[in-house]
Amino acid sequence: MEKDRQTENLRAVRAASGNEEKSKFLAEERDHILFLTARILKHSVTDSDDEFSIALMAVSEALDSYNEEKGNFWNYAALVIKSRIFDEYRKNSKHSGELLMEPSSFGGDFGDEDTEADISIKSELNRKTAVYIDNPLKDELDALEQELKEYDVDLFELPAVSPKSGKTKTACGELIKAFFLPPPLLDILKQTGKLPISELLKRYKTSRKLIERHRKFILASVLIKAGDYSKIEGFMGS
Repeated sequence: MEKDRQTENLRAVRAASGNEEKSKFLAEERDHILFLTARILKHSVTDSDDEFSIALMAVSEALDSYNEEKGNFWNYAALVIKSRIFDEYRKNSKHSGELLMEPSSFGGDFGDEDTEADISIKSELNRKTAVYIDNPLKDELDALEQELKEYDVDLFELPAVSPKSGKTKTACGELIKAFFLPPPLLDILKQTGKLPISELLKRYKTSRKLIERHRKFILASVLIKAGDYSKIEGFMGS
């Protein structure tokens, strides 16, 4: 068991070394992430649920910040998933006036004792006692996923292609702001289906290589800012 955990931890460290490695890791661990999220929430989860989208981003975040001193990767990832889902519930509870779900509503044991059957048995009681959040996040994610496909961008690869360093995040943020300077470049994007890199470089001095490396992230951020995606925009800004 200890050897298996060491192998998992090393694999997680390798997955954080590049965007391609991370995307592959997230795709291969899809079912594991679904199962882990279900254990945390104590009810079944599908890949069309908001919680799965949040969990996927949380695992990507966990890969970026993980080191072996934090212990087993999946235990650490579970804590990040739990935190991010609770943060989202808390924000939406505040906006909707619903009763806030307590952290104790989430499962806290990530050992091997519970089985899928245990989770199914517990799910009905959990559904009756948990706070229901009327959240349009899923509708926004579905709409964004379709819009991104027009530009050959996969919604679920965004965590892997997002900027990691503070300097790069700042540069990408400035590029997004520059995109909307008058006259905004949205028409060019819509007409060509491509990010107008040359025009952006005229507005903000940075390397073409940086823009090309983070093209998908910048493009998605522009579409979110320009579209009716207030929930997603708020989540990204948290």
